[in-house]
Amino acid sequence: MGMIHCEYARLDAAELARAVAEPAWAERRLDALATEWTELDLPPHEARYLSIGTTWGVLHGLLRADAALPVDVIQGGAALELPVEPRFGPARYLEPAEVRRAADVLGATPFEEIAGRYDVAIVCDDDVCPEPSEHADDEPDRLRVPYEELTAFFAASAEAGDGVVVLLA
Repeated sequence: MGMIHCEYARLDAAELARAVAEPAWAERRLDALATEWTELDLPPHEARYLSIGTTWGVLHGLLRADAALPVDVIQGGAALELPVEPRFGPARYLEPAEVRRAADVLGATPFEEIAGRYDVAIVCDDDVCPEPSEHADDEPDRLRVPYEELTAFFAASAEAGDGVVVLLA
């Protein structure tokens, strides 16, 4: 089994409603967005798909430590049924209002504040990383780009009024 990646897809309100109602369509749409993202290599504020790769577990720990973040942007939201479930639990989706709330907090929280919370004890648990010694003290530096990309992606999603699908695959 390979490493688990966290991926996001922006869906407008009509697409999100259809994705919830039609799992097979949702899977095809998510696949198309992933392919588009790979082929076009768009910046996060223009892309309709984004991957933060394997940094999701550590970012999740840091973001959970922020009491101000009203929405779990990595493992939160409602379950989205797909014909083939991602390897690490069901796909999830955040409604446009949840995306807006998350974008507001992410946009108001500079990376330095997130990095200042870094402590293996809060970012590492048995589910995410059973071996805390694998996480170096300089790990916050490798989180800057994924955090800033996630922030830009959520800002653009919120601006457009889109919902966001979250996949751990």
